[in-house]
Amino acid sequence: MNPLYVFYYLLIRPLELVYEFIFSVSYKLTGSAVLSIVFLSITVGLLCLPLYTRADVLQAEANAIEKKLKPWKTRIKKNFKGDEQVMMLQAYYRENNYHPLMMMRSSISLLLQIPFFISAYRMLSSSVALQGTSFGPIADLGEPDGIIKIGAFAINLLPILMTAINIISGTIYSKGLDKKAKIQLYVTALVFLVLLYNSPSGLVLYWTLNNVFSLIKNIVMKYIPRKSILNTKQHRRVNKCDSALFILYSLSLSILIGLLIPSDLISRSVGDFLTNYRTIELNHYIFVSFLTSLGFFFIWGSIYHIIIDKKQSFARAIVIITSTAILNYFVFYIKNGNLTRSLYLRYYTVSGYKTCIINIAALLIVAFIIYAIMQRNSFIFCIIAIPTIIAISAVSVINIHKIVEINNRYSFIEEQRQIPEINLSKTGQNVIVIMLDRAVGRVTPYIFNERPDLIEQFDGFTWYSNSLSFGKHTNFGAPALYGGYEYTPTQMNARSDISLQDKHQESLLVMPLLFADNGYEVTLLDPPYAGYTNIPDLSIFNDYPLINTYIGSEILNPYFDDLTDTWSEMFERNLFAISLRMASPVVFRDLLYDDGYYNDINRRITHNTTFQNSSDISHATGYNYDFMNSYYELLNLSSITNITSNSTQGSFVIINCGATHDSTILAEPSYTISASIDNSEYDSINSDRFFLNNTELELYNQEEMGLYHTQLASYAALGDWFDYLREQGVYDNTRIILVSDHGIIYWIFGYTQDSLGHYTDLVSFNCLMMVKDFNSSGFSTCDDFITNAETPIIAFDGLIDNPTNPFTGNPIESQLNHADDFLYFYSGFHNVEENNGNTFLPDDWYTYDPSSGDIFDESAWTFYGTGVY
Repeated sequence: MNPLYVFYYLLIRPLELVYEFIFSVSYKLTGSAVLSIVFLSITVGLLCLPLYTRADVLQAEANAIEKKLKPWKTRIKKNFKGDEQVMMLQAYYRENNYHPLMMMRSSISLLLQIPFFISAYRMLSSSVALQGTSFGPIADLGEPDGIIKIGAFAINLLPILMTAINIISGTIYSKGLDKKAKIQLYVTALVFLVLLYNSPSGLVLYWTLNNVFSLIKNIVMKYIPRKSILNTKQHRRVNKCDSALFILYSLSLSILIGLLIPSDLISRSVGDFLTNYRTIELNHYIFVSFLTSLGFFFIWGSIYHIIIDKKQSFARAIVIITSTAILNYFVFYIKNGNLTRSLYLRYYTVSGYKTCIINIAALLIVAFIIYAIMQRNSFIFCIIAIPTIIAISAVSVINIHKIVEINNRYSFIEEQRQIPEINLSKTGQNVIVIMLDRAVGRVTPYIFNERPDLIEQFDGFTWYSNSLSFGKHTNFGAPALYGGYEYTPTQMNARSDISLQDKHQESLLVMPLLFADNGYEVTLLDPPYAGYTNIPDLSIFNDYPLINTYIGSEILNPYFDDLTDTWSEMFERNLFAISLRMASPVVFRDLLYDDGYYNDINRRITHNTTFQNSSDISHATGYNYDFMNSYYELLNLSSITNITSNSTQGSFVIINCGATHDSTILAEPSYTISASIDNSEYDSINSDRFFLNNTELELYNQEEMGLYHTQLASYAALGDWFDYLREQGVYDNTRIILVSDHGIIYWIFGYTQDSLGHYTDLVSFNCLMMVKDFNSSGFSTCDDFITNAETPIIAFDGLIDNPTNPFTGNPIESQLNHADDFLYFYSGFHNVEENNGNTFLPDDWYTYDPSSGDIFDESAWTFYGTGVY
């Protein structure tokens, strides 16, 4: 990394984050950019007041010493030359306990202004909140003020006013100082005039207020006696101990928040933070987080610790802060929602008052105990700090090693970048299987009720109303969909001598190999967990040249690169922010989380995010990065479909699409993507659309509504593709199976509680199953019980006689006559980076009695047990 970037993250970024936090909180409270600037100026001024006050004392003492030594320095320089002069000056300095570097104290105030100025400049000059905001005679705080106009020439008055106040303040401050010091102050004022003259007036207003604050401080300081530095052996001994404590614990805190928490967060599921088509070095973001944390706590903490003469107070404070941060993270870790790759918490829940009170009480007790011990013996905390640093550093290194190891497994990403192609035959028979990840079958009639035009587009389909998956996540539900009943969770567990990875790979190949062996052209798009990695590894198909494989999601999204760049900027900034949140007291976490914006006010205003923020079922802002990547795959199906008529060879195509996986509020009634959505009027007028056949689709929050939206939008996109297939003359000779790997836990049809008190959402097992056969017409509903493991049987029906599993040699046939024996896996261990042994990690299992005729009949479900079956 460029050394300038290191300097930026250590010194500037921490201040920027402080500026952004203060401005964001103020703006949300007042809604006024001007009041936010005033609040920012006052708050920063008060935070810096001890620093600048102490710097003034040090500067005054340096000037006093220089004034005291000046007569003899002048005499020595007059009477001695060369080495003799140097030796005499050195002796004179030693005699007076002086070193020439002490004169650097006179520049401390100026040096401190530089990082604060850069931070303020970067933050306010790019502030969206200032753009278009007027203030008195200033028309736009986002532009130079141009108040005075002489013809076509405009003069910016605010920078001149700022400079005048700066000169007055400097005049008061430099009273009694030598000419050199005064010239330095006036030159500095002119430099700021040049730098800020053409800057946004909001930035100049902030710096003007800073100068007003400085002027008041200088006036007041003239009437307050300045404290001199203690120089006793006792004081130096205490400072030495306190300084050791500060260094050790500020370093511990930097490692905890900058390294351990980010690495722990990412290492839990590395693949979730990667993309299909761009290599992302996750350790870069961890390194940036560590530099920011180091700058925040160690560098700036040390600056305050060194300059401000409160060593003992600083030492005690940092010990308490570090200890409580460790307690907050390891003891009061609260999962407020499911974290997305954009560090947005879905299904966010606010921590209750009880939790906050318990947390505050625990922190106060810990703080009191530490303070009491330090009153007697502070050195014991130096001893404690060393193993603490070693422990959190060791855990961080382990996490980072895991991240690097898994990150390296995805080196194949760039090689898989190519536009997919789907070839269909006009004369042969085609079979298309589309897995809509996490689509809920029972939602279908509600969608068709709202959009009856879809019934015509889905002409020939039969919807199965009683369809089940064998698990509530892709690693449990998809294998049976791809490979049949030999790949249900129980059957995969039964072959305990073979890894889950190998069995999953077998399942992905069952249909493609059999169709390829029977002369079909075979195409796979986005095979789930190929290679048992979150991003499919298509290299596992290298030994099968007759199978064409592609990654369709992301590459077909025209906004992918822009969104990825936006994500990278957000992730780089917010990784430290979320780590700070997780180590903070519970009562502050909502404030720091800030609806997922982490007090980045620019992104809040512009909605320039890779996550969608929705306050209720009718309103939303921002874009859902993951939904768009998969949704554009559906929208572009027609453009990647090639129709051939010169061969009787049919095609087999299997597509895995995640557009239905990510809950997203869309603009009604078109159900399209928009950065700012208000569906309140449409939802109010059409609230009855969720009541059908005496059953309510319970969409009470934005996550549940978003599920409905993405599934409807996906059906609409598929309907447009089906129209295209009709136009091309390949719809009737194509069998199409729409199926999902599982449903979702959204409680949209209520909840189930068995006799043992287990809460189960039966919707999580309710997969989608819709089938259109060759030359079929009309749209119908079938109430027969079915599972998604029937997919291969339906696909082969009438095309491949007596199909057998190419890996086990067993016949691929329906098992619905043994449905009483099926076990359904209600497990949450969906991460294949962890649940990747030979059998699935133990969890809850259920049975269902298909004779009930309704998969939502609670009495037909029975808890079977917890374990491996």
